[in-house]
Amino acid sequence: KQWYQRRVPLRPGIFYILVPNIIIVATTIPTLKYLATARKSARRVQGSVPWQGALTVALTAVVYCISTLPLLFYHFGIGFVQDGQREGALSHVHRVVLSACLMNIMSNFYIYTLTIKSFRRFLISKIFSNLPIFLQTSGNTVSSTGGKTVR
Repeated sequence: KQWYQRRVPLRPGIFYILVPNIIIVATTIPTLKYLATARKSARRVQGSVPWQGALTVALTAVVYCISTLPLLFYHFGIGFVQDGQREGALSHVHRVVLSACLMNIMSNFYIYTLTIKSFRRFLISKIFSNLPIFLQTSGNTVSSTGGKTVR
């Protein structure tokens, strides 16, 4: 049989990936619509609604869906590969696909840093409060008077 004549086997992995993506999209769209309505209402009374929430929700949902697409394609495509051929290159493909899923976890830090001002302020305060610890070198401290090293 040709590849297009084969019946596509429905693997459980497809549902484990597809269902969460559908739920994410189904909940993100109404949330963004609600935030857009809130913004319009706030403009009528000359107020403002922070854009941070809408942007954070949208970026988080988009990155999640994009990061799980390779895994969905992998589970869909593995049904077309014969049993004897699955061991070779597919193990490497599976590793790369799982690494793409980690993009979602890693990207959350950057999304929050870019979109949430209070998170940026928190990070800056923590970095500068710990900066003296990082500047100290193996027991030596530098004195501000005369540039002499005190041990």
